[in-house]
Parts: sequence; structure tokens; C-alpha cells
Amino acid sequence: MKRSAYVTGVALLALVACSTEGKTEVGAEGGTKGDTKGDTGKQAPTDPLPSPYTAKELKAALLTTAQTPSGFEVYRTAATEPSSPPADVSEKVRPEECAVLRNPDTKARAETVVATAQLYRPSDELDQHSMALVSWAESDAKVRMAALRSALGKCRAIQFENINSNGTREAVFQAEKGPELGDETLRYSLNSPSFYQGFTVVRVQGVITYVKSETVFGMGLTDQQREELTPEPQEQLIRAQVAEVERTLR
Repeated sequence: MKRSAYVTGVALLALVACSTEGKTEVGAEGGTKGDTKGDTGKQAPTDPLPSPYTAKELKAALLTTAQTPSGFEVYRTAATEPSSPPADVSEKVRPEECAVLRNPDTKARAETVVATAQLYRPSDELDQHSMALVSWAESDAKVRMAALRSALGKCRAIQFENINSNGTREAVFQAEKGPELGDETLRYSLNSPSFYQGFTVVRVQGVITYVKSETVFGMGLTDQQREELTPEPQEQLIRAQVAEVERTLR
């Protein structure tokens, strides 16, 4: 990619803002809670769902730097039990049914065990990559995948905003062709003039792997320049992580 020609300080600041956005307000079965008078961004308590694995076991199934292909470095990992009470949400998405696509693993953090990793590649400093492993009973995992597919079939243009800030941003979802991995795979992207996010979601029995790649664009770029800066799906990374899940957790 011809990245260095277009990198600006504005893009770097935007990347920090994009990567630190909070949790999206998501309700039951992948839907979202409607706006209510006096809403303070509190999530309703969620009963933990059964998981065949512990958070520690999920974290052990995350790739290490030594296992990642193509020069990736893992710089932050975490493992969490279901949050009680759930963390406050800080972002609202409209249409509401599209929130599950914006941050697909948000609700999981309140209802089951999750392991996460942040990655980067020094050769592409403005690209950020993250992975999350979430474990449910297999029937619950199938429901979550079905909710994502249903939302992707309905959602196109969205608006989203942080609850504690002014200003609304717009972006467009796009279904993408993905590899056939695990028991089922879903791939889609979220595009706007200022940023790009690509999502690959793979289910292996009751474990869902979420892989996200994102970048931001400087001001005044042409469509061609944005296309050159858009990160491609990290196929080797995704395949390696799914293979590790199959090896470690089956």
C-alpha cells in the first residue's frame, strides 16, 4: 500500500479516538434498547449464560506474537468473566437494530466469558487489529451468528454518536465475501470518509472468534487514496487464530 504519502497528524489523532470508542447499547437477542427519557447509558443487568470454557482457557487459545504471521505483534491481552453490573454504554447507533454489527462482541462482555487481544504491525502503523474469543453453549452461539446475519441483511447506512459528546457520524455497512472457516463464517465492513473497519466472525461449535481491522483517513483524500489505505482482510492471521481455537478448545 502507498501509505506514507497520505498519513497525517489528523489521521493519527482520529485513530486514537476510533480505537477508544466505548460500548454500543445492545439489548437481548442482538437488538438494542430504545431511547428512553432520562437515559443515562446504563445497561440492564444480564444473566450470565453457560460456557464450556473459562476466561483463562479462552485467553490461552489466543495467538501469541510468536504464533502470528506476517509480522504482527500482540501487545495487550485480557480475559473477563461476565460483568456484573454490566459496563455503561457510551455509544448509540441508529437504526438501533444495526448496533449489533457496529460492535458485535459488546453484549458478550456482559453475559459470558471473553478473551481479547490487540495487535499491530510496525509496517502499517495506522492500522489496528483486534481479536475476541467468546464462548457460549453451541445453541447460544448459533443464535448470535443468526442475529448478525439478520442485521447485515437489513442494515446499510447508519448514524452513531458517543453519548457524552456532540456530533453524529455516518457510515455504511457492506457484506463481504469471506473464507469458509469453522462451522460458519460472516464477513462485512463499515465504511465512511474518515475511517474503515473490517470484521470477520467465525463460529467453531460454541466459540465465536471476532477479528477486526481498522484504519482512519486524513482530510481531503480522494476515493482512490482511501482505497489504497484500506487494510485488506488479514487472511493468514484469521486462519491461524481459528486453527488455534480448533486445536485448543475442541
